[in-house]
Amino acid sequence: MAEPVIRRRPDLVTLVTGVLALLMSVAAFVDWLPAIDVRWVLAAGAALLGLTLLVSSLRGRRT
Repeated sequence: MAEPVIRRRPDLVTLVTGVLALLMSVAAFVDWLPAIDVRWVLAAGAALLGLTLLVSSLRGRRT
């Protein structure tokens, strides 16, 4: 007898972060971004990445 297939939902935090990163890369490629100091962009990206990793680790695994 076949076992039922367990469907998993996508991780919402990772999905949102990926979409935001994709939008920022498109905006940078098309030159839609205003003149901003690159160091601030890197610092904000590092803070966002750290926050995302923290939230993901606190959520735990659901199977």
